[in-house]
Amino acid sequence: MDFFAAQDDARRKTRWLILLFVLAILSLVVLTNLFIMLFAEYSTDYYVQGHTPATFWERFNWERFFWIGLGVTTVILLGSFIRTLTLRGGGRTVAEMMGGRLVSGNPRSPLERRLLNVVEEMAIAAGVSVPQVYVMDDESGINAFAAGFGTGDAVVAVTRGTLEKLNRAELQGVIGHEFSHILNGDMRLNIRLIGILFGILMVALIGRQLLRWGAIAGSGRSNRDSNGLPIVVLGLGLLVLGYVGVFFGNLIKASVSRQREYLADASAVQFTREPQGIAGALKKIGGDAEGSLIRHPDAEELSHAYFSEGIHYLFGLNSLFATHPPLEKRIQRLDPAWDGQFVVPRPVPPEEVAREEERHTPLSPEGLMVGGMVLTSVLDNIEQGGAPDAGSLERAGQLLQAVPGELEEAAHEPHGARALIYALVLDRDPAMRQRQLDHLDQRADAGVAEATRRYLAQVQRLAPELRLTLVDLALPALRQLSPEQYRLFRENLQRLIEMDGEISAFEWALQKIVLHNLEMEFEGRHPPLGRIGSYRPLRHEIGIMLGFLVSRVQPSHMDRLHAFQAAVRELEMAGLQLPAEEELTPQALDRALERLAHLKPLLKPRLLKACAAAVAADGRIEPLERELLRAFSAILDCPLPPLVAPK
Repeated sequence: MDFFAAQDDARRKTRWLILLFVLAILSLVVLTNLFIMLFAEYSTDYYVQGHTPATFWERFNWERFFWIGLGVTTVILLGSFIRTLTLRGGGRTVAEMMGGRLVSGNPRSPLERRLLNVVEEMAIAAGVSVPQVYVMDDESGINAFAAGFGTGDAVVAVTRGTLEKLNRAELQGVIGHEFSHILNGDMRLNIRLIGILFGILMVALIGRQLLRWGAIAGSGRSNRDSNGLPIVVLGLGLLVLGYVGVFFGNLIKASVSRQREYLADASAVQFTREPQGIAGALKKIGGDAEGSLIRHPDAEELSHAYFSEGIHYLFGLNSLFATHPPLEKRIQRLDPAWDGQFVVPRPVPPEEVAREEERHTPLSPEGLMVGGMVLTSVLDNIEQGGAPDAGSLERAGQLLQAVPGELEEAAHEPHGARALIYALVLDRDPAMRQRQLDHLDQRADAGVAEATRRYLAQVQRLAPELRLTLVDLALPALRQLSPEQYRLFRENLQRLIEMDGEISAFEWALQKIVLHNLEMEFEGRHPPLGRIGSYRPLRHEIGIMLGFLVSRVQPSHMDRLHAFQAAVRELEMAGLQLPAEEELTPQALDRALERLAHLKPLLKPRLLKACAAAVAADGRIEPLERELLRAFSAILDCPLPPLVAPK
């Protein structure tokens, strides 16, 4: 499954989707215009008058039509904008809106521990930051969703029924399905759909309010023959028109969503190499009394984002408004030999869950390839990009198990996560390191400096291949900081890095990976849409990116030229020259990457592959080079599966 092609296809479908919604909104505006003009023409001083239709068309006024249309359009756009603004917080806002509870720290529940393990493995295998995890405790059906504007603010939420009724393989299938939505750009589209549909609903809500006012106005004894009826007529008309618009809007939403679900199912199989995992989850949904029903009052708004159909419509409208294909069709695609029988789920005992997790035997840091990675393996991973396979998932599990237990526990809570990031950038020189620790004593939040000292020795002994894994584990806890704590953390991190007067390649990479993800959460910086369809206008920026890379990892000028040309050949950009050393500053690189992030999805993996070809021009890739590649992949929003293989 090529997720970059899927993103590009999703972008094209999004344009058609927007066109369909524009047509639906225009139709709604025209009909609402005509209704309001008819109402105005046929009523004087709130009394209905007896004009004929011919009189209305003879007195039709285009200027009035324009201004009424502008007003209706403004109402729809304003409603859409306000609703989208309320979801500006990204995945966390959506999860909390649906009654989700954040699974934070180191949960004692084996079910929640298993869930975190699966999500962390998936994220590291996909080469994206670990999303925050939520549980909807009040939902006993089997369902889940992913939400957010990008990988930096993504969340994965599951129902209590999903935790209790699925085994590990089935849970992996569900989470793999949701990661497909994270990787192929569905989440941003889902939030936009919520905003657009709410804008259309605004017409109906205004109509409902007018209907209520009209009923109140006409309910009093003195008002029975007064002005209540016209307001009721106006409100009823707007109510009907608004819900007609919502009706067709939901039809469009459902038709688009159904196709994306097949892609997500296939992606989950590629992720886990276990078709029976996701198929088993779907069979249990069919056999469960609760099915995949979501009972939350706002469940319908997010119906297109669920793992399975979360809403039951009345009057036999399920097939019309279904946002997911029928269970039977999904299962048959995954398991052609299925006998048609659903499975009645039973609660999975906690002790069985604990045994499942214990089967994943720990791997010591010495079990990882420390010397480097061969070129062919690197390029294969880049080609995979956002489409990790079962091998990536296995490597991710091994990386996680190789992280020392104390550091893993620390990474799961905000104090420890900050301490680990600080410890990773502390200088090897004792005098400089003491200055940095003194700074933390004075400026860091209470207890963080002490925790940094406690974990420092273990962090410095950590295998280089595990540094990024530790950062990935820490990101969900860092997203739990308050805005004030985030600002202080950012200032301290920057100060620690700059204190010795230079920024190393590792420090730059770590800072970019961490802050790029946290900026989505705390500063609302969402990934650009990607509108640049050619490398040609960005030749200078590509030169800066490749030049900075080879200047930091190749020892001599000749080696740098050789590596640079390897990247140029990969991109087929004849004539691109290695920039002068003085141009290759971190600030210039930041500006270049900011522009390169606007490339269309299909162009990004090839650019990342060119970077890999540059650093691996000698046939191997070292941990620092891998960290720089990961930083580039984060900024470009181009997933990079782990490049470390077991011996």
